[in-house]
Amino acid sequence: MPSPPSPAPAPDTPVHRLGRPLILCATGALLVLVALARSAWLLALEHDAAGLTLCVLAMVLPLVGLMWLWQHLRLVHEHSLRQQAELQAAQARSERLEGALRCFPDAVALFDADDRLVLASDRYRSMNPAVAPLLQPGVPFEHILRAAAAAGEVVEAVGNEDQWVRQRLHQHQSLRQDFLQGLAGNRWVRVNECRTPDGGLIGLRTNVTDFVRQQQALQEARSDAQQARRLLVRALDALPAALEIFDEQDHLVIYNRALQNMFPHMDYPRSVGRPFADMAAESLRHHTVVEAVGQEEQWLAQRLQSRASMSSRSFLQQLSGGRWVQAYETRTPEGYVVAIRLDMTEQVKQREALEQAQREGQRARQLLMDALEALPEGLAVYDTDDRLLLCNTQYRVMYSGLAHLLQPGRTFEELMDYSVAHQHFGQAPQSGETAEDWAAQRLASHRQPGAAMLVPMHDGRWFRVHERKTAEKMTVGVHVDVTELVLKEQQLAHANQLLATLSATDGLTGLHNRRSFDEALTAEWQRCARHEQPLALLLVDIDHFKLYNDHYGHLAGDDCLRRVAQVLNADFRRSGEVVARYGGEEFVLLLPGIALEGAREVAQRCLERIRTENIPHAASPTSNRLTLSIGVAAWVPDGKAHAHQAHRLINAADAALYQAKQSGRARYVLASELQDMGARPHLAPPDR
Repeated sequence: MPSPPSPAPAPDTPVHRLGRPLILCATGALLVLVALARSAWLLALEHDAAGLTLCVLAMVLPLVGLMWLWQHLRLVHEHSLRQQAELQAAQARSERLEGALRCFPDAVALFDADDRLVLASDRYRSMNPAVAPLLQPGVPFEHILRAAAAAGEVVEAVGNEDQWVRQRLHQHQSLRQDFLQGLAGNRWVRVNECRTPDGGLIGLRTNVTDFVRQQQALQEARSDAQQARRLLVRALDALPAALEIFDEQDHLVIYNRALQNMFPHMDYPRSVGRPFADMAAESLRHHTVVEAVGQEEQWLAQRLQSRASMSSRSFLQQLSGGRWVQAYETRTPEGYVVAIRLDMTEQVKQREALEQAQREGQRARQLLMDALEALPEGLAVYDTDDRLLLCNTQYRVMYSGLAHLLQPGRTFEELMDYSVAHQHFGQAPQSGETAEDWAAQRLASHRQPGAAMLVPMHDGRWFRVHERKTAEKMTVGVHVDVTELVLKEQQLAHANQLLATLSATDGLTGLHNRRSFDEALTAEWQRCARHEQPLALLLVDIDHFKLYNDHYGHLAGDDCLRRVAQVLNADFRRSGEVVARYGGEEFVLLLPGIALEGAREVAQRCLERIRTENIPHAASPTSNRLTLSIGVAAWVPDGKAHAHQAHRLINAADAALYQAKQSGRARYVLASELQDMGARPHLAPPDR
C-alpha cells in the first residue's frame, strides 16, 4: 500500500491567490465612492447641477466595477468548491482502492507506463520483506529486482543475479504466461502480470507454498511407491508360496517366481494384463487340472461363475503329475483378487492316513455343537450405574438362590456379595484362589467385559457368561448352562488321549508301532547318555514269513504275527522297555539299562519261547516249525554324541540280523564293536 498522505498544504485556490488584490481594489473603490458621495453632497448644497451630474456619473463607474468584481469573485469561488469536491472524491476512490487491495487474497503491485511503482499492497510488501523499504511510489521495477536478487530473496537468482535480472526484465516486458517463482525460506509464489489500458502494468503474486509442497510430497510419495513396488516384487519372489493378483477386471497384475515354477507351461512375463479366463483356458489345453479333463468347457464355466461371485474361498486342486495345490482366493474391497497357492502334495498324502481320526474328531465336535445349540440361555441387562435393569425368567431359574433379589435397581456388586456369602458358587476355577478373590475377578470382568467367563455353581452346574458393553454403556450378559458341554469336553479329552494312544499302537499286534519306537529310541538314547548306562536293541525277523503267508494264507499270517508279538512281549515290565513292530514280519526290542550279555540272554529266551509255541511252518526250508532270526547290539551312548546317532545302534543290530540269516537262521548273532560310533560295547553282567 502507498505511504500515508502528508499534511494538507495551505489552500492555493484562485480565491486565495486573488483575495488580497481584490480586497485592496474593493477598498479603493469604496474610498472613491465615499469621496464622490461627499463631493456630490457638497455640490448639491451649492446647487451646482452640472457638477452634481458629473459626480453622480463618476460614482456609477466604481459601482459597476464593484459589481463586476463581485460577480468574478463568486464564479472563482464556485470553481474552487468544485475542485475541492473532485479532490475529496479522488481521495475517497484512493481509500476504497486501498481497502480493496487489503482484502484481495493475492499480493498486488501497480507500475506506470514508465515501469515505476505506483502502489503495492501490504501482502506484496510482506511477501518480499527484504525489499519492502524500497517499495515506494516512483521506484523503477529494475531497482526492485536487483535489490531482491542481492538480498537472496529469489532462490533461482542466487549465484547468477545479473543473468536472472536480465531474464526477468525480458519476461516482465514480454508479459509471458504466469510462472512459479521460488522464494527464500522454501516459499513459492505464482506470478501473473498484465498491461493496463494506460500502458501501466499490474502484477499479481499468489502464495502457492502449500500447493508446491504438496506436489513435492506427492512426487516423493510416488518415488517411495515405486521403490516399495520394487521391494514388493523382490519380497514376493522370495515367498515359498505361489502368488498372483488380478485387478477388478480380472486381468493379471502381478505374480511371483514360485507361481512360474508351479505352472511352467504358462509364460507369465507376457501374461501380465491377460484376463483370468484366457489363462485358465490355456491351462486346460495343457491338461494341467486333473478334474477338468474331458469336461473342459463345463469346468471353465463353473470356475468363472464361482470366481465372479466369491469374496473369499479356499479349495484343494489336483494338478497333473500327481501334484496337489491348496488355493486361497480373496477379493479385496477394491475388487482385486489375491490368489495364493501352496504345494500340498505331501500333506495330502499324510492326510489320507489321518482321515479316520479326523472323522472321529468331527463326530465329537458335532456332538459338542449339538449340545451347545440345545442349551437354554439367561439374559440380564445392567444400566450405566451397574444396576439391574431387566432379566428374563431363565436367568431367574438359573440363579434361583437370587430370585428374590433380582429386582430392578439392585447393583451387580450387591448380588455378588450375597452369592459369595451364601456360597452359591462352586470351587474357584484357579487353584489356591479364594471365593473372595474369584468374586473380585468376576466383578472386574463384569465392569470391563472381555472374553467369555466360565462360572461354576455349588450344585455342580457350569455357566458360561458372555458380557458386552452397548453403545449406551449398558452391560448385556448372556448366561448359558454349559454343564453338559463341560462334561462332554471332559469325555472328549479322554477320547483324544485314547486316540493318541491308538496312534502309537500297531493295529494288528497291539505292540508299539514304528513311530512310537523311534520316539522311545531317541528318548532312551539321550537318557542313557546322561546317566552313562548301556542301551540294548534286538532286531527280530520271522524266518521265511512270505512262504508262511503263501502256504497258510494271509489270515493265518496275521494270526502268526500276533502270536509272535505275544511271545516277544511276554515278560517286559520295566520302565522304558519297548517291544514294537518294526515293519512287516520284523520286530524290535528296546532294552535300556541292559548290557550286551543281558541282551544275549533275552534273545535266547525269545528263541526258546518260540520253539515252545510250536507253530507249524511246513513251507520253511529251515525247520518245520516257525523260527526267528535275531540281531543283538548293546552300547553305552557317548554324552557328546547327538541323538540322531541312535540309529547307528539299529544299523549294528541289523548287521547282526543279516549275519544270523546268512548263518542259517533260527539263531541270534551279537554285533561286533564299531570304533567309529563314538560308543563302546558293554559286556557287564545283566542288570535284570
